[in-house]
Amino acid sequence: MHSEEPSGATMYITAQQRINHVIISESAKLIGKAVTTQEKIEGVLKLLSKWAGLHYGRVLLPDYVYNELQVAYQYGLTKEKIDAGKYTVPFDKGLSGFVWRSGQADLIIDINNESRFLRRIAEPLDGSSDNISFISIPIVAEGATIGILSAQRSALQKRPYSCDIDLMKIIAALFGPILFHVQQRAQPFTYKQNQLDRKSVDLMKLCESHGLIGHSKSMLDSVQKVNNIRNSDAAVLLLGESGTGKEMFANMIHKESRRKAGPYIAINCASIPEALLESELFGHEKGSFTGAARQKIGKIMRAHGGSLFLDEIGDMPMDLQVKLLRVLQEKTIEPIGGTKPIPVDFRIITATNVNLKKAIEEGRFRLDLYFRLNVVPIYLPPLRERKGDIPKLTDYLLKKLNEVYDTNLSLTQGALNRMEKYAWPGNIRQLENVLERSVLNTESPWITEDLINKILHDEEMPNKIYAETASPQNQHPVATLPENDARNTPPTKANRPYQRFNSDEREVILNALKNAKGNQVRAAEMLDMTARQFRYRLAKFSKDTSHTER
Repeated sequence: MHSEEPSGATMYITAQQRINHVIISESAKLIGKAVTTQEKIEGVLKLLSKWAGLHYGRVLLPDYVYNELQVAYQYGLTKEKIDAGKYTVPFDKGLSGFVWRSGQADLIIDINNESRFLRRIAEPLDGSSDNISFISIPIVAEGATIGILSAQRSALQKRPYSCDIDLMKIIAALFGPILFHVQQRAQPFTYKQNQLDRKSVDLMKLCESHGLIGHSKSMLDSVQKVNNIRNSDAAVLLLGESGTGKEMFANMIHKESRRKAGPYIAINCASIPEALLESELFGHEKGSFTGAARQKIGKIMRAHGGSLFLDEIGDMPMDLQVKLLRVLQEKTIEPIGGTKPIPVDFRIITATNVNLKKAIEEGRFRLDLYFRLNVVPIYLPPLRERKGDIPKLTDYLLKKLNEVYDTNLSLTQGALNRMEKYAWPGNIRQLENVLERSVLNTESPWITEDLINKILHDEEMPNKIYAETASPQNQHPVATLPENDARNTPPTKANRPYQRFNSDEREVILNALKNAKGNQVRAAEMLDMTARQFRYRLAKFSKDTSHTER
């Protein structure tokens, strides 16, 4: 059977891959030798230049005094220009600055046609500054970007850029451990931020071990509080806007506690109808009410020996608040229909984006329960207060999305800059939604600033429409409110004022429930209410209707 011969392009790529394998092998041998770090790294850069045509290789490391990247190792660059600072790059400028902030590789095919490239750090190839491409790769160690590997090549080479990028990524991975240990010796515990001490490094590692991305001071302050209570059973109240990661923090609190071997039980108080919430929490005995065909063990009993996480505690009905308070005080529980108290032992963690103090003033939340829950309050900062974490978060989320959708997309510097400037009212959840829409709506290898702007504009439109239709001159805002896309961020509960009952609202409430297909939580969000406020109005209307019929 005759097989087709490989094309010239295929043969070329295969030959280059063989060369890359040799370069990697020789680089590993060189790094393993008992020579200085400079000899190791600059020897590898020489191999890249001689065998792969990746010239003027350099390793840039951070200088936190001047907030810039400086050449620490190089091959082919002149000492005079290095000493004069010709190759330094500010953290917030240029291609290398973008790679430093985003943690992702980047490529410029023609440096003369790219505004974000600082031409002062390029060197002519064969006496000409035309047709020069520039590649930058992050050097990562212990989960953080600690340096940049860059090199130039001719844009006229037939070799695909992917071959060079893959090769440089492997070389950067070989450099990572060496440079990390060098930085530790020179500047103990340096870890992508200026002069961090061992305590901060440990907190960063704690974050990463639980999937929390970000090293901003506000984030580390919150993680420090978790670390402080790891040997305590004190009640924790997580405060913050929707989408700030309260569920992940609750899980971390449990896993870092002495109860980590016990169960971790979580329930969202706003997502379960009020009539079912009591049974879900406290359980019931067989035959205790119509439909109770068998015994049900409640979430509180299931959490025995471990931790119970009650999300959206601000939406818990008042009668259940009384029962929960009794459980916390007496350490016993009585299921619905039960005849004797059952001892329970659990650590309670609660979360809310509702202003509980305001809810107390308005009679919607018990003061005594608040004091029971608010032993250790932990505030989770919104994304707009931790802008420095956006590049890392974006890189992490985009990698996940690339795996899900089998893509290999990257952000342009303009797109990342736009995302760093945006206020993110929906926090990390909104950031992930915007990135997912970007992945699904681009046909190029790059997610551009224009695409991000379009998606952010589309995200804001439902809230703008809502604000217009909910104005005083519109009697029935729900009638004109389009059904929201599931990914659009609804108005947050944190800023919702308490809305007193108005008998004229009956049609509005019923329309919202219809548009939400019977989902009371969703209907409440459409009307900018808490689920508790919505249920109160719905029950009130039902009661008024029954009186009228009689």
